[in-house]
Amino acid sequence: MAILTMHVTDSLKQKAQALAKQQGVSLNNFINATLSAAVAQEDAMAFFSDRLRGQDMDSLQKRVQGFMADTQPGKEPSPQAIRRARGQD
Repeated sequence: MAILTMHVTDSLKQKAQALAKQQGVSLNNFINATLSAAVAQEDAMAFFSDRLRGQDMDSLQKRVQGFMADTQPGKEPSPQAIRRARGQD
């Protein structure tokens, strides 16, 4: 594991500490989770950008909108119902 030294403004540190406290985690864990999320988001964007290169975006948008039109809002299944549906319960 690496050690990282950072310089941040006092107000940013105070806000980050307050958010960490609200989440019940240490400042270190909060910063690790936030940084991990940012890196994962960038990785996902790069993956999808690569996968969608050369695709007809208008056609893709129509397909997505068609899927969304067929999707009905409703109550989300419980984790137990999902496990049961997968044969894990």
